[in-house]
Amino acid sequence: MESWDVEFAGMFKERNNKVYTGPQVGVVLSPPPNTRVRLGDEIILTMDHLIIAAHVLSGYKREFSSTSSGDIVTKTPPPETYDTYTVLESLDHDGEITLKDTLKIGDQVILIPASTDQTYFLIDKVG
Repeated sequence: MESWDVEFAGMFKERNNKVYTGPQVGVVLSPPPNTRVRLGDEIILTMDHLIIAAHVLSGYKREFSSTSSGDIVTKTPPPETYDTYTVLESLDHDGEITLKDTLKIGDQVILIPASTDQTYFLIDKVG
């Protein structure tokens, strides 16, 4: 039988050497709003176990700004002729874009486990 101090030290060692599983890849079984993701062969994660990044969900909005310049080509009715006009100024655009796509059945997703391994952060789709 081990002495109490050796047993106590062993408990500390066991507690402090938790294995970190790191990022993992899962497969979407059900799309939002009732998302389910398969992790490996046996684990099914439900919404109770997932925190999903907003940018992979439908309706995610982003602001954008862009600048463009170049030639504008116009097409005329038949007989078709094409005229090129040189743009003298660049065009500036500002606005908001709303994404309509979302997670789909069969999508591979990147999952990062929380420290408890009971909750996973779904951070993005794979490639």
